Amino acid sequence: MGQVQPRRLPVDAVVKRSFLFAWESRAVLAGPYVIYAMVTIVADLLLSRALSPENKLALYLLTAAEQIFAMAFAVGIHRYVLLAEIRRGFQFFRWDRHFIQYVLIAVLLFILAVTAALMIFGIIGDDPSGTPPGVAGFTAIFGLAVMLVVALLISRLSLALPLAAVGDQIRTRAIWQATDGNGFRLLATTLITVLPFLVVEAALLRLMPEPSGGTLEILLTIVLGLISPIQLIVVTIMLSLSYDVLVRGGGPPPIGSGPV
Repeated sequence: MGQVQPRRLPVDAVVKRSFLFAWESRAVLAGPYVIYAMVTIVADLLLSRALSPENKLALYLLTAAEQIFAMAFAVGIHRYVLLAEIRRGFQFFRWDRHFIQYVLIAVLLFILAVTAALMIFGIIGDDPSGTPPGVAGFTAIFGLAVMLVVALLISRLSLALPLAAVGDQIRTRAIWQATDGNGFRLLATTLITVLPFLVVEAALLRLMPEPSGGTLEILLTIVLGLISPIQLIVVTIMLSLSYDVLVRGGGPPPIGSGPV
């Protein structure tokens, strides 16, 4: 594929289509959703028991396993949206070379985000309240500027995730060229897509009691475990559609059309 000509990402269309696509694809995604939701709920219930200092290893292992399973699910979603590849049940989750490439890119993006967070923390310092007002204001603005630049960078590079999932013969440089001028649009698309889930999850977490194994804690953990996979599905579809628009030169498919 030659050099990709930059296009403008239709934020509103991609956001709406991401939710509609997930709903229209419920017959295909229902089975994998149930499997992933069960894994998420069990992992979260176990995590609530592993929060004590002596169980740090169990906490890390459970968190890593949950994230790895999520990425295997995401690869399957990308391939369903972009390649119309339909697999049933556990076979929907991909554990092949596409999965390995996906994990590597996800880890690199995570390292980038953590590095930026450490930079911001280093700029602001341990105790911002002890900094003179003028200096504190400058460091806060500079920290926010760094955060914004990194967020835009990650938003553009995140389209390398669907690229890895489907195995298109496109260089990473083409991703950068294709997303030129669309950093804010990609960031806005992501934020608008995840906002409803964040609001619901924040409300549920406010109701979450201290870890005690009580009925309310278990019930809220199950509800969160049912919402989290839906968020993963919709956000992954959003990335797929954004990739299709900007890199492949396609666009959000019309309602009722199924995979692109």
